[in-house]
Amino acid sequence: MWSVKSGVPNGRNYLGVVLAKWAKGGHPFVVWTMHSDDGRLWDCEAGSYCDTIKDATQIFADRAETPAARNLAWLEQIEEETTNTKEVTINE
Repeated sequence: MWSVKSGVPNGRNYLGVVLAKWAKGGHPFVVWTMHSDDGRLWDCEAGSYCDTIKDATQIFADRAETPAARNLAWLEQIEEETTNTKEVTINE
């Protein structure tokens, strides 16, 4: 899940937050702050790694300035319905 908004003057054109499943570490979820000049290629930083979707959703909501309860309900539904996953690599 991600949230994007317009950037700030004299800064990056796009700012956002992404919540992702993370299969490479000890925590199943991660929330990153992201920045872009063109809206296609993103730099991600400030990762918060979480053990539960509830914790990750709260961090996402705080960074994206959205209600956590709405996001959590949506993610729980996705979690129940999703059977296939795709691993994203640096080359994609």
